[in-house]
Amino acid sequence: MEPRRLEDVTDAERIRKEIKVLLPQVTTIEEDEKGNKKYGGDALLVLISRMKTALGIDENWEGRLRYWKNSTKLNLPNSAYLIPIPKGIEVNGWLLKEGWFVQINSNPVGVGAGTTTLVVAPR
Repeated sequence: MEPRRLEDVTDAERIRKEIKVLLPQVTTIEEDEKGNKKYGGDALLVLISRMKTALGIDENWEGRLRYWKNSTKLNLPNSAYLIPIPKGIEVNGWLLKEGWFVQINSNPVGVGAGTTTLVVAPR
């Protein structure tokens, strides 16, 4: 699927900006030896739920906010959505800009270093 602008979807870009503002306050729930982080917290979960609704993504899909310190291969299911939060993200060698999202239908997906991204995928 081709990347789409979040502004083309009602409320989605506004929600992304709210997540971006919240980033300094979110809780790191896990950090691995490579410096990759998983974020959590009630306020973040509410915004992720609102983002899924805005994008028309099944509520049974799980949204996760992640930071990758180094380039990483993600083992995603057959379909997932990637939404960069504070800046663009390199995905399989091309740049997904801030304010855009893409549905990925391949596994695995390579993401660039230093990126914080909302990943929404089936549970």
